[in-house]
Amino acid sequence: MPDETPVYPIRTVAEFTGVNPVTLRAWERRYGLIRPHRTAKGHRLYSEGDIARIRRILQLLDRGVLISRAREALAAEESGEEIAAGEEPWPAWRSHLARALARFEPAALDGALSELLSLYPVDRAASHVLLPVLSERLAGDAEAVAEGHLLAAYLRGRLGHLANRAPAQGQGQRLLLAAPAQPGPATGVTGVALCILALTALNRGHHPVLLGEAVPAAAIDAGARRAAADHLLLYGGAHPAAAWDETVANLAGGWPGQTAVTGPAAEQPDGLPAGVRALAGEPHQVIDRLCHPPQQGD
Repeated sequence: MPDETPVYPIRTVAEFTGVNPVTLRAWERRYGLIRPHRTAKGHRLYSEGDIARIRRILQLLDRGVLISRAREALAAEESGEEIAAGEEPWPAWRSHLARALARFEPAALDGALSELLSLYPVDRAASHVLLPVLSERLAGDAEAVAEGHLLAAYLRGRLGHLANRAPAQGQGQRLLLAAPAQPGPATGVTGVALCILALTALNRGHHPVLLGEAVPAAAIDAGARRAAADHLLLYGGAHPAAAWDETVANLAGGWPGQTAVTGPAAEQPDGLPAGVRALAGEPHQVIDRLCHPPQQGD
């Protein structure tokens, strides 16, 4: 049974679980999902049991349980009852974001995104709401594309600010995140995806340095050295050209750290050079696999 001694401050819990402090506070205040101990000065302290409960909440969210029903689901689980996943929250949130986009006002986006990101970890919100809505808009007609670019600009600004405003509090690893230039028109998704990966890494106690998209290879190489990076994470779109693969090979061979590729390019790893890891999946999965030794078959 997990130890219930309250010893961990909120920043440490955020590092252990990947759930940012704003979301942890919302889960406590709005839904009573966790009840940390308060010190005489009002600081929250969490136990091993609290951390186990937070991780279980994340598993429930991944199964499609609404955050508003997570407490009910936890109680059912503790009593040995069968847990029904219920209706996934993501379609409703995608519709909510679409309505905010239809108003074509940054303030409307700010309200919708603030609510979403207060209730759900950024990686889940990104995978199930932000990136699907963005991709759909950028593939539509002219008005939809305009909405897509508005959303992309807003997300790059907001998420980039969150990722860069404070250093990580943990003893994690140093990561350089960038997207080398790739043939074809820019989609707007790459810059947002990099911001989400950087913010996910920060929330998990690592030290990301975000260079952005369409970065020259020489600048990425210099950046990895200047940042003393342990890992270089490169984002690539679908169907990368041979020149892009060559760029990745040159970067991987030119510095002593570990190099990995994510994004749609990671789902087609055949052209990647030996030693470069292909990391597909949700942002938290990519970051966790990047920062841990490769497993057999990775």
